[in-house]
Amino acid sequence: MVNKKVAIYIRTSTDKQKESIELQTEELTKYCQLKGYEIYNNYVDFGYSGKNTDRPAFNLLMEDAKDKKFDVVLTTKIDRFARSILDLLVTVEKLKEYEIDYAATDQPIDTSSAMGTLTLQIMASFAEFERKIINERMKAGREAAEKNGKICHRPRKEISRKKLEELVGKGLSANACGKFFGVTASTITHRLVEYGYVYENGEWRIKYI
Repeated sequence: MVNKKVAIYIRTSTDKQKESIELQTEELTKYCQLKGYEIYNNYVDFGYSGKNTDRPAFNLLMEDAKDKKFDVVLTTKIDRFARSILDLLVTVEKLKEYEIDYAATDQPIDTSSAMGTLTLQIMASFAEFERKIINERMKAGREAAEKNGKICHRPRKEISRKKLEELVGKGLSANACGKFFGVTASTITHRLVEYGYVYENGEWRIKYI
């Protein structure tokens, strides 16, 4: 058995699921005991949705991951970590940059093994396929609507570049900035890229002026 330090991540979507917190903790603790892993810390988001990654315990976990305080992030299921496959893949890729593995006890996901990595790659392929299908359907729908004289594009949302750069400079995430301006995180991401920013080592940096 390998003595690895593990960060346990636990999440419930409502603040009334105390039993779920206890069950997840018990399952993950037993898993670590069987593997001979040392539990570094329990990161618990109590009453937070998995729709995005803007969660306090999750953010703290990623900060500690950047400082390499543990070797593995462990959850019971992948949807406890992220509901969106895209969010999951981006997060796992970021953990890989920090030389940290990710595993789920109830599913064949373990990036320290070839099979676990393959499973994630298959999921990524399906996610990309689904994205392309959705885009093709949306494009076909827009073209059909435009032929009938309908306007399908949305007006560009006005966002203060100065304020956005100020918030990003303070370390706010795209999700947090989106909530500030009342837009989606993807809109914030697109604007930052448009302004010459790149996302590196867990933060947005200006690439060119």
